[in-house]
Amino acid sequence: MMKTILNDELIKLLPNIFCKVLAVNYFDQSFIQKVKQNRDAVLVGITDEDPHPPDENNFDSLHHIRIGKDKLPFDNHSFTLILGENIFSDCFSLAQTINELHRVLIDDGVLITVEPNIQYYRHVLKLLQGKWDATLEEGKDKLHFFTPASLGALLNNSSFNVRVISPFETDSENSFPIETNGFVHINKYHIGPLTPEEYNLFIIKRFLVVASKINGGHVQ
Repeated sequence: MMKTILNDELIKLLPNIFCKVLAVNYFDQSFIQKVKQNRDAVLVGITDEDPHPPDENNFDSLHHIRIGKDKLPFDNHSFTLILGENIFSDCFSLAQTINELHRVLIDDGVLITVEPNIQYYRHVLKLLQGKWDATLEEGKDKLHFFTPASLGALLNNSSFNVRVISPFETDSENSFPIETNGFVHINKYHIGPLTPEEYNLFIIKRFLVVASKINGGHVQ
């Protein structure tokens, strides 16, 4: 799905989107090749863990930065595209992260992130069981938690214009069957009644957000 977004949706949003790209903990080979198709493109990477990520030689520069704690070492309006996974759920400070991403994007520049959905039913069950630390079932602890609506509202209120919010990874309805009365029964837990919209949200594990920086927008 990420390849589809990169090949179709973003090209429509901004034809020159791959001119100056900042990848945040995102080192997908097909993505790197897509950027490098333009010989004049600039590809910059940020990593907070792996000192030698895959294909590091294809980056014009690579920086070891703790998002939301360290100031981004880039000038204002440096990038046409910022792309990554868990940018907001992993960052230390949401306010600083949003300010810095906003600062280094050009006007109309595009931000893409894939984030875990805290309303995913497996996460909800963990919370009901009091297993907060294991909620997201990932190797790295998350510092912030979002629903698609809450992250969309945060960005829309921070001088970004959210263009797309869509499921990125969704469970099969067979793994989370809903009864005609709107309830889902999992062991001793009975969740519901759920509207069709609520049910669709509960089976989304991760969601994709595409937002653009508002012209002249300013984040306090």
